[in-house]
Amino acid sequence: MDNDRHASFKIVIRRIERPFSGSVEDEFEWICRTLGFFEAIDREKTASNLFKEVVAATEMKKPLTSSELAEKVGMSRGSVVNHLNNLQRSGLVIRQGRNYLARSRSMLRTIEEIEEDIDRIFSKMKKTAREIDEEFGLKVEE
Repeated sequence: MDNDRHASFKIVIRRIERPFSGSVEDEFEWICRTLGFFEAIDREKTASNLFKEVVAATEMKKPLTSSELAEKVGMSRGSVVNHLNNLQRSGLVIRQGRNYLARSRSMLRTIEEIEEDIDRIFSKMKKTAREIDEEFGLKVEE
């Protein structure tokens, strides 16, 4: 990708039914599960709690280390690092040195940035596919 801070992450989009509860908590979890991050096996919602801490720290412009996050959520540092790695692979969290930040300061902007990444990737793939079709002598319909 063009932007180094988002240079490598795995985009996963899952079709998951949106909750009808109207609960901000449920809708937050739905967005993250749709992006392939939260798993149903996380019954304690540790990933959700960790991500919320990262978002809050980002909003306050006070990024946290994995050790600080472990203390805040009451988990081992190893577990926190595992969740943080998953959050980074999902494109929701970035790392700056020893500190972790949310990708953006709002959920809406995070989703918009991921959408922009997807658009850039598909644009490059379409350009390459068009070149392949031309090389194969295929007519490309627009």
